[in-house]
Amino acid sequence: MVEVENEQRGGCTAVRTTASVVSALPCHIKERIDELRKLQVDYFKIQADFHREVAELEHKYYGRYEALVTKRRDIVNGVYKPVRPEASDKGQTDELASVLKNVSISDAPVAGIPCFWLTCMKNVTDDVHEFITEGDEPILQYLIDVAVEDNIESFKLHFHFSPNEFFSNAVLTKEFKLKLGPDDEEPLSFEGPEIIEWRSEEKNVTQHTVINKQKNKKTGKTRTVMKTIQTESFFNFFSNPDWIEDKEDMGHEHTAAFQADVSLGSFFRERFVPRAILYFTGEIGDDYDDYNDDDDDFEDIEDTDVESEDASKNPMQKIIEATGQQEECRQQ
Repeated sequence: MVEVENEQRGGCTAVRTTASVVSALPCHIKERIDELRKLQVDYFKIQADFHREVAELEHKYYGRYEALVTKRRDIVNGVYKPVRPEASDKGQTDELASVLKNVSISDAPVAGIPCFWLTCMKNVTDDVHEFITEGDEPILQYLIDVAVEDNIESFKLHFHFSPNEFFSNAVLTKEFKLKLGPDDEEPLSFEGPEIIEWRSEEKNVTQHTVINKQKNKKTGKTRTVMKTIQTESFFNFFSNPDWIEDKEDMGHEHTAAFQADVSLGSFFRERFVPRAILYFTGEIGDDYDDYNDDDDDFEDIEDTDVESEDASKNPMQKIIEATGQQEECRQQ
């Protein structure tokens, strides 16, 4: 039992502590505070060792997962054809057949499992899969594999695509760095996204063109201005350049997009990729600015949207809301 000096047993008034309040405290109190700070630093050092050992252990087991992930990829893409189950497995096979009734697949002979990854994405619970739009689906039909490349202090998400009419990239990669030490306030930081090489502007689902008709307030003359607006799309995940190192200097939109990237990246790494078949079968889900014209003499009289969908929404907001409850990354 800890004995407390009589002078410390009296009543006290709690106040919100600030740097100025602490600096004004008596010396003997400040000495005790300094000692507590040293203890906190030692605590953080031990915590950093814990996180590093966990990261090293996870990295070791990712190597053991690799053979299973490779076999899954080969089955999905028709490279490997599994043998028919033995009679002893009939009960399990019947159960799987019952689950697969909810999956729409043609009866025609095909290689592998068509639209495997697109189906997985659509089968995540409604709140989460809203980051996929109808415009994304024709492209995601060409998604043939999603792989996690794990390193102790970073991880990469690789999205592999078969040849398609939308973009020339065979692989889209997103990298995240893990901050395991105690000196950084933010556990994750973003490391440059890969820019998608769209085959044409018409195939770029992350933006569309709006025709803006303007009338001169003085002369009455009209002119037509074309402007490009970002649309909601899963592929905005790969198109956020020029991140700011110090996140305190980020504006609200950059901060929201950064948080969305971290949340979605963690979801793919921790839950979606490891449990892909369960998302495919539906066995689990997861709880998971206005245009400015330089000429002030003109005013807008009519906007004609080249595409039918509303493009004014923040394309990252749904991801933030959808993945806000997902598992956080291991380094926390």
